Amino acid sequence: MYVVKKKLFQRLDCFKDDYLNLRNKIYTMHGQFITIFIALVCIDNINPQNNSEVVKGEWPTQLFFTDLNGRSFENKYAEVNNSPYFNEAYKFASVKLRKGRVFNNVRTRINLVIQAAHIIFSNGIELDIEPGTVQEITYADTTKEGIFFYKFQTGFPSIDKQTGDNFYRILGEGRCSFIKSIFKKQVESKNVVFGEIAKEYETIEDYYLFAKGGMKKIKIDREFILAALSDKQTEINEFTRSNNTNFKNIDQLIKLFNYYNSL
Repeated sequence: MYVVKKKLFQRLDCFKDDYLNLRNKIYTMHGQFITIFIALVCIDNINPQNNSEVVKGEWPTQLFFTDLNGRSFENKYAEVNNSPYFNEAYKFASVKLRKGRVFNNVRTRINLVIQAAHIIFSNGIELDIEPGTVQEITYADTTKEGIFFYKFQTGFPSIDKQTGDNFYRILGEGRCSFIKSIFKKQVESKNVVFGEIAKEYETIEDYYLFAKGGMKKIKIDREFILAALSDKQTEINEFTRSNNTNFKNIDQLIKLFNYYNSL
């Protein structure tokens, strides 16, 4: 009789463990459903920033939420070395969508692999804005070297491997804009000794001129630049002589294009 009771209690203990495991799984799933429900309600009633200017427009068509601990449900870049973003750290920026909506002073970073923006509102709601939705991102970055201003725009004509969805950094703006294409792609390298495959992001940068609705890739040399600005040849020659312009120096080229666009 003792043996029978002992076996019965052992079987009951097994059922108890199964019950506890099942209950924990149900609680976990319940918490995830509540998180998604809360996120959807917040999106429906969202007020991005108290000091934001919001104009008429549409929400992005694709949204991704985070869990209660602030972690993304999926990290596509976990196995790749270095960062897919222009800046890994978020910057407080003004984000303008193509359909008119503007978000001011939201934490933002640009994914240069898929050419998309990720923003976080002050209430913690996160949005991955699909490629082609953002028109412009502007922000100031304070560093030890000083304050640097950044402006990124999309919507330029397709050229090379870039489409109208690609972000360009605006270096000089006007009737002849000096812009920079920046995108990243995943590359793989094999360790000959251990046979391991390492993945990382390679950054590709090119410079272009945007004038009269067309795009032209720049050759960073004196002859090409002077030919592009030949309609103001006298003024440009005087500026380059007086400033001893180095046509291989991007900062000096920015000053040159800004001067040209001021004429």
